[in-house]
Amino acid sequence: MARFLLCFVLIVVVAGHKHHPKFPKNAEDYIIPVPRKVACSGENARERDNIIEKSKCGEPKEVFEYLKMNAPHEQVSPRAVWVKRCVGLCEYDGEGTCVATETVTRHIPIRIYNVKTNKETCATYPIVEHVSCGCCALSPEECAAPRVFNPRKCSCQCPNMEERRDCIRKRNQNMRWNRSKCTCERRRRNL
Repeated sequence: MARFLLCFVLIVVVAGHKHHPKFPKNAEDYIIPVPRKVACSGENARERDNIIEKSKCGEPKEVFEYLKMNAPHEQVSPRAVWVKRCVGLCEYDGEGTCVATETVTRHIPIRIYNVKTNKETCATYPIVEHVSCGCCALSPEECAAPRVFNPRKCSCQCPNMEERRDCIRKRNQNMRWNRSKCTCERRRRNL
């Protein structure tokens, strides 16, 4: 009887086990495709050039983006929307990043269902949409705090520009602006 019960429990556990979403379901999903060699031809070159041209950073392209809620007990509808984003290659060898040079905030009408209260409310969800794109050799991740990435100038800049202006006005008071720390500091005296 114990063996029968053990077999039954094992079958139920195996049958009830759900696949983990982060891992592929099939062994074929682990296989990396191997390029198939073909003869170089004019048609092959035209198709390759066409693919490269479509992959370049240029006009913003429609991408699917999920809407995120702050509270885990809230569900949003729609869960995802199509939004224009700057994506693509900047150079053939892959250097540079395609970044937004101009953005606009769009407000999407949504419904929020609160699981705790069992109530539904209407709202608007602000989402940044890219209007124009450009290539930048600097990536936003390269800007160390407190500096922030400015895509229009493709550079890391201090966000506290008013403090910088005040510091520059105090130059004759032996003060200087430190661009890497984004702070106003006393000048060192040369002895």
